[in-house]
Amino acid sequence: MDAKEQNLVADLHKLITNHSFHERDILALLILLREHAANRTAVRELGDFIAHREKDRGALKKYVHHVTAYVEAATKNKPAQVKVEPVYSSAEFRDSLNTSFAGFGLPQVSPDLTDDVLICIMSLLQDVRIFHMGREIGHLLLARFYSELWLFAVVVEPTKKARILFPALTVPNRHCPVAGGEPFAGFSGLVEARFTEGRLRLRVDGSEIAPIA
Repeated sequence: MDAKEQNLVADLHKLITNHSFHERDILALLILLREHAANRTAVRELGDFIAHREKDRGALKKYVHHVTAYVEAATKNKPAQVKVEPVYSSAEFRDSLNTSFAGFGLPQVSPDLTDDVLICIMSLLQDVRIFHMGREIGHLLLARFYSELWLFAVVVEPTKKARILFPALTVPNRHCPVAGGEPFAGFSGLVEARFTEGRLRLRVDGSEIAPIA
């Protein structure tokens, strides 16, 4: 790493620990860190995905392969012999991010903050399209449950009878309640994640979602 990279990463680390970052800061951070992260680690692969919207390597390739295998099985009216798991757990991401910071001589970040960083990544990956054999089969969306936020692939089942949801990234939901007693809710538009008054808040089309008390 050169001196400029060191300064840029240190400045972004400070924004995170000061609870004053925007999802655009996390975009810049991942682009800087990914070249220094080991192959097949969360920071490297999510950084590549953020930078290029790539779906053809490592855990991301495996995720898309499992989604497409499920769709192919449904097309042939066969039971799907595949389980689609999240690409990385929040703990795996936390360990990868802190390992990357350590390589720059920077201290670890708390689990709550690494979860907030992961939410920003999930926000940045909204609307990524998933293709199989040249045909779009689904795309990535954000949704909220009582206990978790999900970035998930939504795929239209081949018979057109149902939409199937496959979690790609999940994180504890400490930010936006699900209203009306429903266990699950999507968002009405694109989500933007940013810190306001020391707390990560989500905005949809410019309007802030009331946080969990």
